[in-house]
Amino acid sequence: MRRIASFLIIFNLVICVGAGYCLNLDKIKAAYLNGEYQAAVSEGEKILLTSVNHTGFDELYYYLGLSYLKDSNFIRSEDMFNRILNEFANGKYRSQAQLALGDVYFLQGDFEKARSAYEVLTSDPDQKLKSALLYRQSQLALKMGDFAKNKELQEQLKSVYPFSLEAKQDKGVFISVAQVREPEVKSEPASGNFSVQVGVFSSKDNAINLAMELAKKGFSTYTEDTEIDGKASYRVRVGKSSTQQEALELQIQLQQQGYPTKICQ
Repeated sequence: MRRIASFLIIFNLVICVGAGYCLNLDKIKAAYLNGEYQAAVSEGEKILLTSVNHTGFDELYYYLGLSYLKDSNFIRSEDMFNRILNEFANGKYRSQAQLALGDVYFLQGDFEKARSAYEVLTSDPDQKLKSALLYRQSQLALKMGDFAKNKELQEQLKSVYPFSLEAKQDKGVFISVAQVREPEVKSEPASGNFSVQVGVFSSKDNAINLAMELAKKGFSTYTEDTEIDGKASYRVRVGKSSTQQEALELQIQLQQQGYPTKICQ
């Protein structure tokens, strides 16, 4: 019986690894959300070298592509997003990869390629990306000097998606991470009863890194010192809404960008 049990354990482990079901992306996701893009790249490339099956690799390619993009490595970033589009044409990251590919071209200054990449998504049924797409297209029009188109798209964005993060963005040119000035992360929240918690860290540096990333995306972000099980901890929270409905709308925006969230009062 022991031999049979041992055989079954080993057999299941082989099947799990061989089929790619045990692909663990927790480390690369955590590194990316903490703004540790080089660490995310290192972890992702390690998985690429050691995994024997490509099941689930669309998600791995996506986070690798985003990490490369944040690190201004456009060649590798473009490669990752193209792999998703070529190898996982019907996968769940197809639309996000197409949008991100347009961003790669935009940030390199290849506006015609960016326009073509974004236009692929105009008939895409994934409604979660529509506001992000309109925003990028409006900024692309501005960059190309088509001010009438920029105004048209801005008005459409604010009319159709008035509560989206993109609709609340200041007008201006979509710029790379390297060009973004360090945003302000407040130590005290604005007035209101509800906020959205995005993470709790034992490391203050990690909390600040996440808060900075959120602030760069336009969120009103702050950190709070607390104590959990007798140990110093640091919360990262977004917004201070006067109503729970406003906090829920903010939570949806954050979830759409892949952040774990919890509404707090």
